[in-house]
Amino acid sequence: MADNLIQALEKKVNDLIALSRELNRENRALKLRAAELQRERRELLERQRHASEHVENSIARLRSLDGGA
Repeated sequence: MADNLIQALEKKVNDLIALSRELNRENRALKLRAAELQRERRELLERQRHASEHVENSIARLRSLDGGA
């Protein structure tokens, strides 16, 4: 009887260890993905800023050409 309880407890402990390892792997993968998405967001925001500056400069040039005519 005690052997059965010990074996059952041992199995549960081993299952929990396996689950813990799996969750740790998943957590690391999610952290890497989150960092990748943050980097991508920063890059996109920078590209958007450059595009906005380009559009503003183009509009200013067009206005100066229109005003000079």
